[in-house]
Amino acid sequence: MATLVGIDTVATLVGIGIAVTVGCGLLGLTRSTFYRISRGYRHYQPVVVPVPQAQRYQPAALTTDERAQILCVLTDDDYSDLSVVQAYWRAFDAGRLACSQRSFYRVAKAAGLVGDRRRVRGPGRRASPSRRTPIAVAAGVGDLWSWDVTELRGPRTQDRYKLYLAIDVFSRYPVGWRIEHSEDRQLAVEMFTEAITARGTPKVVHADNGGVMRSPLLIEALTASGVLTSYSRPRVSDDNPFSESLFKTIKYDLDCPDRFEGIEAAREWTCGFLHRYATEHRHSGLGRHTPAAVHHGTAATIHRQRQQHLDRYWSAHPQRFRYRPHPPALPKPTGINTHLSQAG
Repeated sequence: MATLVGIDTVATLVGIGIAVTVGCGLLGLTRSTFYRISRGYRHYQPVVVPVPQAQRYQPAALTTDERAQILCVLTDDDYSDLSVVQAYWRAFDAGRLACSQRSFYRVAKAAGLVGDRRRVRGPGRRASPSRRTPIAVAAGVGDLWSWDVTELRGPRTQDRYKLYLAIDVFSRYPVGWRIEHSEDRQLAVEMFTEAITARGTPKVVHADNGGVMRSPLLIEALTASGVLTSYSRPRVSDDNPFSESLFKTIKYDLDCPDRFEGIEAAREWTCGFLHRYATEHRHSGLGRHTPAAVHHGTAATIHRQRQQHLDRYWSAHPQRFRYRPHPPALPKPTGINTHLSQAG
C-alpha cells in the first residue's frame, strides 16, 4: 500500500513538472518500480499466456538446412580429428559455412560433438570406443555400491598404504574396507566376497577405471554373484563422487595423522574413524541422519522423534517461529549422474 501511495505521489510531482528521477529520489523509490507499476508510464503490457524464450520465433536463427550443413562439417572425415574451432575455420575458408563461430559451436555442443574429437589411428592400434556417461540410481539401500582405492602415507617417503573402501551410496554406509601394501585384484575379490556375505548382494557396483577395478577376476566374481558393474569415464572424477567425497572426509579429519607409524596403525585408526563416521556423523546428504541409521532403517523413527521435539518447542515458544518447524527431510533417491536421466 505504501508503494502505491508513493507511485501516485511521484505521478503528481511529475504532473507539476518535477522529473521522475527527482520525484523517485525524494520518496525512496526506484525508477523501474515507478515505470512498472504506474499506469500512465508502464512500458509494457503483460500477456495472459507468455511464450517461453526457447519457443519464440527468432528471425536471426539458423535454418534447418544450415544446422544440417554444420553437422555435416562436424562429422566429415576431413574434420573429424579437428577441434570445433579448427573445423569451423577450415570449413569457413572452404566456403562451406555461413554462420558465426559461436553459432557453429552451439550446434556442435547440442549434438554432443565437442571435447576431444580425435580418433586413435596407426598400425597395431585400435580405435578407442567412446565411453557412455554412467548413470546408476540408488533409490534404497543395496541398489548401488561405490568403491575406490586411495593412498595413506607411512613413516618413510616410500611407504604407501592402499585403502580399499566400498560404500552403499544411498546410506553412505561403509560396507567393506581393507588396508594393504599394494593394489591387488585378489584382495579386492576377497573384500567384496566378505562384504556381500555380511551385507547382501548389491544391484550395481560402480568404480573408476583402475586396473584392479576393471580386472577380469573381479568382474567375474561380481557377475557370478549377480552384480552389475558400472565404470566412470576416463579422466572424469565427477563420475565417482561418493567415494571421492568420503576419501576427502577421511583425510581432512582433524585426527587423521599426516603419516602413520605403520600399516597396523593405519588399520586401527581407519577402523575407529569408519565406526564414528557410520554411527555418529550427521551427514548433510542424509537429512542429518547417520549412515548407520539410514542403512539399518531407523532414520524414519528418528525423524518422527525430531518432529515431536520441534512440535513441543513450537508450542512452548510460538512467537519464535513464523511457520511450524520441520526437521530435514529423509534421504531421497540419489546416484551417479542421475540429473542427466531426469533431464532426458
